[in-house]
Amino acid sequence: MQHLKYSYYIIVSAPVEENTKRILYSTRSGDMLLVTEACYQALITDAIDLLPETIKLKLINSKILVPVDEEELSTIIRENIEYAETPNNQLYEVIQPTAMCQLGCYYCGQKHTKDTLEDSLIDKMVTRIHSKFTQSTYNEIYLGWFGAEPLMGISKMRIIYDRLTQAIDNPLIPIRGKIVTNGLSLKVGIFQELVSKFKIDKIEITLDGAADFHDAHRYTKSGEGSFEIIYNNLKNFLRSSDFSKSNCSVVIRCNVDEKNINGIEPLIYQLANDNLHTLIDTLYFVGVYSWGGNDAHKKALTKEKFAMLKLRWEILKVGLGYKHRKRLMARKLQTCVATGGNSEVYDAFGNIYNCTEIPYADFYNGTSYKLGNLSSDYKSIFTSKPHNDWYAIVRDTNRFPCHSCKLLPVCGGSCPKSWEEGNPACPSFKFSIAKELEFEYLLRKEPTEDLSKSLKTFDASLSEKDFYRYE
Repeated sequence: MQHLKYSYYIIVSAPVEENTKRILYSTRSGDMLLVTEACYQALITDAIDLLPETIKLKLINSKILVPVDEEELSTIIRENIEYAETPNNQLYEVIQPTAMCQLGCYYCGQKHTKDTLEDSLIDKMVTRIHSKFTQSTYNEIYLGWFGAEPLMGISKMRIIYDRLTQAIDNPLIPIRGKIVTNGLSLKVGIFQELVSKFKIDKIEITLDGAADFHDAHRYTKSGEGSFEIIYNNLKNFLRSSDFSKSNCSVVIRCNVDEKNINGIEPLIYQLANDNLHTLIDTLYFVGVYSWGGNDAHKKALTKEKFAMLKLRWEILKVGLGYKHRKRLMARKLQTCVATGGNSEVYDAFGNIYNCTEIPYADFYNGTSYKLGNLSSDYKSIFTSKPHNDWYAIVRDTNRFPCHSCKLLPVCGGSCPKSWEEGNPACPSFKFSIAKELEFEYLLRKEPTEDLSKSLKTFDASLSEKDFYRYE
């Protein structure tokens, strides 16, 4: 067998099973293995040859053992670059049909105006997307409908979709998509149109806690609350026959800061009490961060505190019967649309970008983030894009901690733009990964009848010292 070494990209749990075993998580493969303490000691003391061949093969398959001469960082970066440069089956494009939004959330970095994509620019955008599609090996188009608030531009969405369908002129080529919406306009009839006409298979809606907390976060431009309308819309379409017949997944995002942390658990309970928790795909939590220089991060929780609260909320969700999702991250070959590939973002003014957080944010005016405009550049090929060199920077320099981070394969560096702006982009799981391993192990091994008690014990055992930046 080839000469082997213990991979650098391994996260190790504290001893479990009465201190006789450890959980090893390979971020290169996304696999989690339970090994004996003796096996773990053999790995870290370079006594790999003493391990049985069957154990070695299992460790090799999970990339816990790798060739001794492999430069692992170079391999990871090469895989990411090759993924971005290799044509795949799906052309993904992000469309922002309007600059309008009913809400005035303090942490939003956008300036909203009553502008929508003009018909002449729609034609040029359709021409551009059609050209990109026909000049490669794609066999489907996937559209990300984004905002401001895309449903305020649904009349433009209809025109765009119809013209793109006409341009493709092939019923065997699917044009599907997803939408990120504030949910204020998402009545049952609109939901039905999204899934039947636009072939939407994923909807993401934001609820920032129970009513009072959400309304203090996500208020209308006139200062009124939005929770009741959004929540009633959510209940109505989730309970409709249109939803039960669809293959559409619904995701709820919760933006968290110091102002609304006490409203998260009530929201978790409310969704469960209304039996919506088994209808949605997931409810997930994100810490508020700086967007477009708005300093929203100054009201954010510390990443350590957010990581602890987030894990506790996830434990609560499992106990209430929310759908269980695998806790551990899988290998991430592309960080975002900005770090490679052919995807682009089109805003309501016809501007072309490769990042969804740039449109309508005055902070980025006059920067290189704007690639061009559909009025004159709808046939242009942009060979130089912001952050297309991200992986090379991570590999070849020490500018960012991603260079030496064991979580790089599953994180990808998170947000290159944030790093460049001086805002550390490390995700919360970097501060909770040791306990995430134990949580995932608990969910896998505990019999259903014992899980509730074990979850309460595990939750009670958590303390602030368990949440720190993993090195």
